[in-house]
Amino acid sequence: RFEASWGPAQCACRQRLQRQSQMATMRAFAMAALVLAEVGLASAVTCAQDGGDYEYSESVSDDTRTITTNHCPNHPNYNLNPNYAVKESTTYTLPASPTYVGEASDSSTSSANIDLSSKGGVVGVLFNGAMLFSPYGGPSYGTVTSWTTSATYAEGNTFDQCGCHGSSTSSPSYHCHVPPSCLLRQLGQSDASHSPQVGWAFDGFPVYGPRGPGGTMMKTCTETGGTYGSDTCTDDCGGYYSADGSIDEFVYRYYILGDYNDGTSCDLPGCASPGSAYYPNTPVCYRGCCPSGVSCHSSITTCPSSGKIDGYTSSYTAAVPTVNGLSVACGLPTNEGGCSCSNLACNVPCSSEGWKDDTCGAGSVSTWSNDCTASTSSASECATSGASETASAAFFALLPPVVNLLMAYAAL
Repeated sequence: RFEASWGPAQCACRQRLQRQSQMATMRAFAMAALVLAEVGLASAVTCAQDGGDYEYSESVSDDTRTITTNHCPNHPNYNLNPNYAVKESTTYTLPASPTYVGEASDSSTSSANIDLSSKGGVVGVLFNGAMLFSPYGGPSYGTVTSWTTSATYAEGNTFDQCGCHGSSTSSPSYHCHVPPSCLLRQLGQSDASHSPQVGWAFDGFPVYGPRGPGGTMMKTCTETGGTYGSDTCTDDCGGYYSADGSIDEFVYRYYILGDYNDGTSCDLPGCASPGSAYYPNTPVCYRGCCPSGVSCHSSITTCPSSGKIDGYTSSYTAAVPTVNGLSVACGLPTNEGGCSCSNLACNVPCSSEGWKDDTCGAGSVSTWSNDCTASTSSASECATSGASETASAAFFALLPPVVNLLMAYAAL
């Protein structure tokens, strides 16, 4: 009721105070955003080494397959280098109905749609939460062209009993270059039958263990001297074209090539492990592409206007897989069928793997970080809800410093 009697000077003063208050509020929110960003960047969390932190979920909607995982493995693991598995919820989208580029008879890497011979990092996701890496081991080894330039040759002595390892201490990196022995056991691998599906490549095609039709240990036709398309051997990418529905309802799929153990070993590093005959072990090229209307991983290029076909048969229906009676919609159970973390130990059980170094692990043992304390994570109904709960907890944990900032600025 006093404002009506205010003069010009009083009104100007009020407006100035309002602007100052608005500026203070804007500064407070800017500072709060910085706090959130800085805490987020510094909040790398180590995965529990008993397998208890594992989260994975998978769903299909229209032409998109969505996978969310925190990249913690669902089995006990042991670090044989200074790196370790980092826990961070990550979501991937890939084609649910993939597209194949090229001819069915194409077998050389030069005919592939996407070259991975100098592509580091993740090229697919496994059902146990691990990343699938190409055989490229990084710039220190150079473009991968053969067994002796592959990551398995250079790093095989640092793979844990399940065939995988970490390569970072700040971001998710737990990955496999060779057949994941523990996962194969959980999914029912037998010597006389085709391997189970163990994950997905980012071009939308399935990834299987090392055994093909009839239980054949798959190798490239280049290695066996066989004829691609008529003999049971893979192309040089590590994949196999067959559209008769005898394996699945895709026309193409990848294999993780090489020897594996029974998934119960307590010996480190993981043996048996692939030798040179099973190069490239993991895909060294993609034959798929990113169809229109699908948001794909950055490694997958848009499909060409010609020279492509549907990557699935007429009987195909996009769905979340069930393997060995286990649906992966909400991830797999914790894999407790192998060795416990506390019983894992260096034993170098194999001597003929052809690795560059046959000692147990890399670097000084004092730089390895291992803690077999049981996970304190509570099981969630599905990985997506677990990830949401984790994110919510993290958000509310950050509220006090943000509120303090806002109150400090309000007091200016």
